[in-house]
Amino acid sequence: MSLPVGQQTHVEIVLQGLMASGGSDSRNTYNVFHFRRTTTTGNISKSAVDTAFQAAIGVPLAACLNNRWSQQNNNVRCLNDPTDPYLTTSHVVVGGVAGDGLSSVLWAYVLMRSGLRGGKYRGAKRLGPLSEADVTAGGDDILNAAAIARFATLRAAILAGFTDGGGTVWVPSVVSRIGADFRAYPAVFTATDISQILLNKRIGRSKVRETQSQY
Repeated sequence: MSLPVGQQTHVEIVLQGLMASGGSDSRNTYNVFHFRRTTTTGNISKSAVDTAFQAAIGVPLAACLNNRWSQQNNNVRCLNDPTDPYLTTSHVVVGGVAGDGLSSVLWAYVLMRSGLRGGKYRGAKRLGPLSEADVTAGGDDILNAAAIARFATLRAAILAGFTDGGGTVWVPSVVSRIGADFRAYPAVFTATDISQILLNKRIGRSKVRETQSQY
């Protein structure tokens, strides 16, 4: 990583999972996270970031999902450096909710806000697959109390950020692609720290994660 230390401010972490076939085809899932370090002393240790992120956020994220999902790996890179390759680390973690899963198109929506207004300063995560145990008869369009509690743990974990093994503190950020240039050296982008994370209790639909038709 040849970028000057003072310009190594943000990391991108891509958590890749696999949703097993539920009668159709299996699907890869990707959740992208960005974090800013509060000090810029020393080069970024991607392995230390992976270890701390996995313990603080990877594990509670898996706990929210149906056991037809399994984590495959984390991919970590310095976002400021367009030449920095991902460090890929395998993780074998199975979704923590047992029993039948809901349809692959049904997901939970988590809204992430910063202290600034406008779409450029907020982000979101679509998390799934969900479980039949996440809903209660009579309120099947919304998550039940047990599911909301699991997602509350995850929200708190993301908002808290983490400290890696080298003592570097990482806080969650929203990175905007509006006006960004990720080919520049260093990359040019707008990033704002996340100040609030909200869960939509209504179960949403994600068309892009729909499985293949079966006839």
